Amino acid sequence: MSSKLVLAAAASLLLLAGCTSGPLYGTTDVDPATGARSSVLADLRGRIGVEPAQTRTAQIFRNAMLFQLNGADAVREPLYLLRYTVTATDQVSSLETGTGVPTASLYRLSVGYDLVRTSDNQSVSKGTRMAMIPYDRTNQVFASTRAVVDAQNQAGETVAQRILLAIAPAIQRDAMTGAPTAVATAKP
Repeated sequence: MSSKLVLAAAASLLLLAGCTSGPLYGTTDVDPATGARSSVLADLRGRIGVEPAQTRTAQIFRNAMLFQLNGADAVREPLYLLRYTVTATDQVSSLETGTGVPTASLYRLSVGYDLVRTSDNQSVSKGTRMAMIPYDRTNQVFASTRAVVDAQNQAGETVAQRILLAIAPAIQRDAMTGAPTAVATAKP
C-alpha cells in the first residue's frame, strides 16, 4: 500500500510541475542578477492607458478597468492602450400577474476590447466579454433606480475583471518576448 501512495504522490507532483498559471500581479519571474522575484505586470502599473469614455455606462467600465490595471497610479506615458466599445441593455424578465408591472430585470453589459501596443499600434489582445446582472424592481422609485445603478456598477466591475483575466497573460507574453518599449521602459 505504501508503494501505491508513493506512486500517487509522484504522479501528482508531475501534474503540478506542468502547471504554468500564476498570480496576475504576483512574483513569477526571477531576476538572474539578484535572484529576486519580480512581475512584468507589477512593473507596468501606471503604464496601461484606457480610452476616454463617452457615456456613463462606459465610464463605469473605464474606472473599474483603470483600477484593475493600474491601481491608484496615474497613467503616464502608456506602453499599452485599451480601446473598447460598450453595449448595454436592460431587459424586463418578470412581470407581476394581473398588473403587468415589471418585478425583475436583467442588465447586460458587453464590452468589445482591443489592447494595442502604443509603440507600433500593434494589437496584442482583442475580444469581447460580457456580464448579466439580475436585479429586482419595486414600485418604490428610489429603490428601483438604485437597483439599476447597482446593477450597472456590478456589471462594469465584472466585465473589467474578465477583460483583465484575458489581457494580463497577453501583456505578460508581449513584455517578456522583448516587444518594443515594453520591457526596456517598464520601470519609470
